[in-house]
Amino acid sequence: MSSATPGGEEHINGSAVALSGDPEPEAAPVQQESPVEPEKLDEPQRRDLWRRLLAVAVVLVAAFAVVVLWARPAHEPAAPPLEVPSAPAGAAAVLNPTDLAFLQLMISLDNSALPLFELVKDDPALKAAATAGADGHRAELAALRAALTAGGGIEDPAQHAGHDLPGMVLDADLAAVRDAPAGQRAAKAAAILREHLGGTVALATSEGTAGSDPATKAAAAQVIDAHNKLLALLPAV
Repeated sequence: MSSATPGGEEHINGSAVALSGDPEPEAAPVQQESPVEPEKLDEPQRRDLWRRLLAVAVVLVAAFAVVVLWARPAHEPAAPPLEVPSAPAGAAAVLNPTDLAFLQLMISLDNSALPLFELVKDDPALKAAATAGADGHRAELAALRAALTAGGGIEDPAQHAGHDLPGMVLDADLAAVRDAPAGQRAAKAAAILREHLGGTVALATSEGTAGSDPATKAAAAQVIDAHNKLLALLPAV
């Protein structure tokens, strides 16, 4: 049962219900804050804003760098390239890598054979080849060293010493000749000399093809001619 009151309220079952025709006021909309514009800030606020932006940028750059470095595959360090020493003041020759490699290796190869020539110089079967070989190798060494110096290179005796390279006469080879029975010594020495002379001719031929320095190529041509003649002097034993 309901009853109306003078104030516009109706009681329904003892409860007051508003009968006013006016709608209830709506909640005021929440006003969104507009972004702060740097030019409207005072100087301390502006500085603080730029500091924050800079900090964010640093973090982003650091994160990107970590990702790039982590994702990058590991590589073995490359071998350092062969460097050709620059020619000294007044030197006209320019050695390319082939010239320099030939000169350094050829000097080592010729040096390695000199003790073998000395070892067999009194052997009747090898005396002619040993004498011509010793004299010719010393002349070659003078020409090779002159070309190396003119091109600004520096001789490094330790660079190839003792290396088991084609044409290199090793201490073990000299020992094998010394320890060989008298009847086999000449054959053993001749075999080692053939390997030496064949290796040096092949090396000098490569210099003639790929080298550039005229003096070095001339020394290579001298090696080819002289070592082929020595090969012909070796006994067929």
